[in-house]
Amino acid sequence: MVTVHLGMQRKRRFWVAMGVVAMVAALAWTGMRRPAILVLHSQSERIPWTRGVDAGIDRVIDQNSGIRLQRIYFSAHNQEQAVTQMTEVRRFIARWRPDVILAVDDLAQAQVGAAYLAKGTPQIVYSGIEDQERTLSHSAMPQVRGIAERTPWPIVERTLLQLAELSSVQAASSGPFKPQRIALLSDTGSAAEEEARGFAAHVWQAAQPVGAWRCTTLEQWQQALDEIAQQADVVVIGDYRNLAGPEGLSRAAWRQLLANTVLARLQLPMTALSAYAVSDGIPMGILPSPIEQGEVAAQMALHISREGASPAALPEHQKHLLTQDFALILNPQQMQRRHLSLGAMDTYYARISGRLIGSGTP
Repeated sequence: MVTVHLGMQRKRRFWVAMGVVAMVAALAWTGMRRPAILVLHSQSERIPWTRGVDAGIDRVIDQNSGIRLQRIYFSAHNQEQAVTQMTEVRRFIARWRPDVILAVDDLAQAQVGAAYLAKGTPQIVYSGIEDQERTLSHSAMPQVRGIAERTPWPIVERTLLQLAELSSVQAASSGPFKPQRIALLSDTGSAAEEEARGFAAHVWQAAQPVGAWRCTTLEQWQQALDEIAQQADVVVIGDYRNLAGPEGLSRAAWRQLLANTVLARLQLPMTALSAYAVSDGIPMGILPSPIEQGEVAAQMALHISREGASPAALPEHQKHLLTQDFALILNPQQMQRRHLSLGAMDTYYARISGRLIGSGTP
């Protein structure tokens, strides 16, 4: 009897073990069969813009979505590191075989997303800042769709002029109304190129553009600030991340130095076109909503992954979208220090924007 009993126990254990093995295999198979979306960020996960895009993605794709979601953030500090990271990413894509690559901002779009256009797979969704050639949004390949950011110039004009009107700098002036002279200051990178195009194309209602200063060195940056101080009444600070800095100085410290130079040489009402500039000390920032960028792109990627929907079947105006929402970010300390203020509604909207995406960087 004992021998029979032990034999029955062994059989039970065997079948239990086999059941566990089968369940694990089934789960592994199910996991492998779940649609996979790879999010490639051109910038660090620590900056407000990237955090905002991720917040938008998380609104759409969560743990209950049945999607395998992987995020990769580029953080190269030089060309050699960038090449190494690109190689590693392509190897990962070959192993993981995502259904969709969601390429956020110019580097991911031009260096990774564009490399898969001729292959037909995986599907490509783009979001955020485009490279100067607009490689993905201008592509005629059927597997591409996305949403591109555009600076909300009507909002920039209205809000910046209100800032000037309510500031102590302008309140002391008197005399007949005259258009406020407005200038743009930036580097020469992809984001700045888009900003310059928008600045030139915008139909100004109550401001008079006096020029866009594009800089590649600190000396040019300083000279531009001196010229703007003489020629403009208000100023827009565009992208300056691509302005070459000295060896041994971190990117964050270099950006801080550039922003401090702006604050020291200009007493004009100003706004930036990025959240990082506000964290660097620029009093105000007006930018396309990163949450909208992430949310819309994630909806596209999710639709393709779940439905097997081909972008080729969609009308062109539904494949390539432009941003509709914007964020308003304030640096309260700098606003107070420079005696700048906004209306109640803009101040409230800035508070909401700040809670959603933050404005601090390391």
